[in-house]
Amino acid sequence: MPSMEEAARRQAVIRALSGEPVGKVAADLGRTERWVRKWVARYDPADQDWAQSLSCAPKTVANRTPEGLEHLVVEIRQHLMANQWAQVGAGAIAWEISKLGLDPPESWTIERILARAKVAKRRARPERYVPKGTPYPAGVVMVRAGACQEIDLVGPRHLEGAIPFHALNAIDVGRRRVAIEILETKAEWEIACGLVRIWSRLGIPAVAKFDNGQSLQGTHGHLSLPVRLALAVGVRVRFIPFAEPWRNPVIEHFNDVFDKRFFRTQRFRDLAHVREQASSFEIFHDTHHRYSALKGATPEEWERKLGFAPRLLDSSFTPPTELPHRGVVEFVRLIRSDRLLKVLDAKITMPEELIHRYVTAKLYLRTRHLVIEAHGHPFRKDMPFRIKP
Repeated sequence: MPSMEEAARRQAVIRALSGEPVGKVAADLGRTERWVRKWVARYDPADQDWAQSLSCAPKTVANRTPEGLEHLVVEIRQHLMANQWAQVGAGAIAWEISKLGLDPPESWTIERILARAKVAKRRARPERYVPKGTPYPAGVVMVRAGACQEIDLVGPRHLEGAIPFHALNAIDVGRRRVAIEILETKAEWEIACGLVRIWSRLGIPAVAKFDNGQSLQGTHGHLSLPVRLALAVGVRVRFIPFAEPWRNPVIEHFNDVFDKRFFRTQRFRDLAHVREQASSFEIFHDTHHRYSALKGATPEEWERKLGFAPRLLDSSFTPPTELPHRGVVEFVRLIRSDRLLKVLDAKITMPEELIHRYVTAKLYLRTRHLVIEAHGHPFRKDMPFRIKP
């Protein structure tokens, strides 16, 4: 049975074709003259369904994802879901597609494909533990591009045949661009040379935040070669507290991505293959990984928006073995019940009221003095500090 709308269309055409004025037909039916003429033109005596509504959808969709690619996205998602350690989001799927030699679609396109396919979602992980109580001396919040880099040494990881390697990972907190260097060992000289290569493309930061490994910090009263390199090129060095990697949250998040999306998802023939793939992953991350901190932009898009140009280090720069004459190295430490502040191999006894408080010890190379300040407490101590050349 035709609808009331179809009946009105048929009546309008019959009356107009019978010679009634179009204006009168339109007025009687409460429509416009244009509407009447439209259905008169649409009338087709050979098609009994001419009065039915036609779909307004376009015959073709210019930006519709090819069916084969949609199937590939769903298949990759299911493959990743089978591995409890793998990341399964749009970024992880895009990386797998790029490894096949294809150009991956944008993250939001992948998310729409997954939504249409109604794929299963991974159960949400418990919320991260938020430390309570002890205030932490976070210092000035640096969000400008080039202001601060978090740097970490990951490993050892092992190739088939128990061949070890390390990954020196760095990320610019202000623009989220990363750099990865694959090292055979964690010797000071190799780490320092890796830093030269990183800063030759990532840029030299104002501040570099490190963990406390001996290869990064130094021992026996001397600062490591990587620290000497940083000071020589004008970088302020900051060491986070012992056994608190979450104080470098941005690089820790990237390390998780690196481990689950890069290292665990493929087999490597040798170190040369690892380096080649790490370089590809670095480029992929900077051009595809979107960050809420960058308002949904990729690191590359954010740089273009800012017009940012990093201060690059010459890749032929040789790390200095001598201790620079000036520079600042910061050590953030939690004072425990033994009341000891540990800086390099020195142990400095702190007042009892500083137990369970964080202190920052700033080593000034020009004066060879250590200035100790407690967060949220008036304590301050300025003392000579011996550093081996």
